[in-house]
Amino acid sequence: MKRLICILTLLVASLTPTLGQTVAELDAEIKRAEKEIAKNERLLKEVSANKKNNQTEIKLLQVKINNREKMVASLGKQIDLISKEIANKEENLRTMEGELGRLKSEYAKMVKVAYKNQLVGAPLHFLFSSDDLSAATHRMGLLSRYNRALRRRAEDIGRRSMEVTAEVGELAAKQAELDKTKGEHQKSLTTLSKEKKELNAAGKKLAANEKRISKELKKRREERKKAQQTLQKIIDEETRRAKRKMTDEERRAITALNGRFDQNKGKMLMPVNGGVIIERFGKHQHPTQKHITVINKGINIAAPKGSDVFAVFEGEVARVMFISGLNNCVMMRHGDYFTIYSNLATVSVKAGDKVMTNGKIGTLSAGENPDDYQLHFELWFHTINQDPEAWLAK
Repeated sequence: MKRLICILTLLVASLTPTLGQTVAELDAEIKRAEKEIAKNERLLKEVSANKKNNQTEIKLLQVKINNREKMVASLGKQIDLISKEIANKEENLRTMEGELGRLKSEYAKMVKVAYKNQLVGAPLHFLFSSDDLSAATHRMGLLSRYNRALRRRAEDIGRRSMEVTAEVGELAAKQAELDKTKGEHQKSLTTLSKEKKELNAAGKKLAANEKRISKELKKRREERKKAQQTLQKIIDEETRRAKRKMTDEERRAITALNGRFDQNKGKMLMPVNGGVIIERFGKHQHPTQKHITVINKGINIAAPKGSDVFAVFEGEVARVMFISGLNNCVMMRHGDYFTIYSNLATVSVKAGDKVMTNGKIGTLSAGENPDDYQLHFELWFHTINQDPEAWLAK
């Protein structure tokens, strides 16, 4: 038994550094990807109903494919992990069966010796054949110890047999889990291939209007650049205004609000229900026009048309404004942090309003163009631009 425990301990220790993620952690990743794909498919159904070729459809397909690829990768890792677990269990089972065989063999030898020496079968004859009382007493002790040893060995065999049976059951369950995961992996691969064909077909439709689209993008990029410059000036103004001489009470209130804001990093809800991030923060290649580089100060979130937009955290409305290229914008102050919600069709708050977390601040367009059903969302700390996605819950 000690030898078996040592073997298993060494085996587990040798595997621990290489396993990395667990099957459960990978399963959580798969479920997150499935949830994103479900949201994506609902939006795609709405967007693709519009006969006009639009970039939102392309972007949604790309995000959907990215999530599908994550699923495929996670399922592949699960297959590797489960296969390793099965291999370990098979090795463990062989060791246990070997141990059980050894116990049975030793037990058989003990029984044979006992019968040969009349320790079982005719114990009284063994006792009464003693030369004197002292020898009989000695033989009685020997008989008692031997019987206890036989019982212990029989119990060891029973216990080990039950462990082997349980291990066989666990092995069968793991094999079933592996077969199921392989099936899901293959199904996801087939779906991924289909989705890539859909993306390719949608891309070809847009390619037919590439000149017009490039011209529109160039115009929109110039508008967005000017809009960002205007927004940067407003951020600077609001930051300077916030640095005015404050009372101790105001300073403590802002410090407390900053602390609560910081503590909620990675926990904030999406500012629009059913939203899918189709353009991420920072500098990257345009999702549909490969020759164009995008510098995004926030994230773009596609959502069902006419969706309500909500505050991600409690705060005060600093400004409500219209900026060409960003349309209606709401800027909220959360202590030293700012969140900005752009491309709103309607606004339901005004400057100075106190808004609670998840309080409604406006709506997205309910028009015919799917490219308008997008929220542009930014997050700033003083005048430092932040990646909003890092602050949202996964």
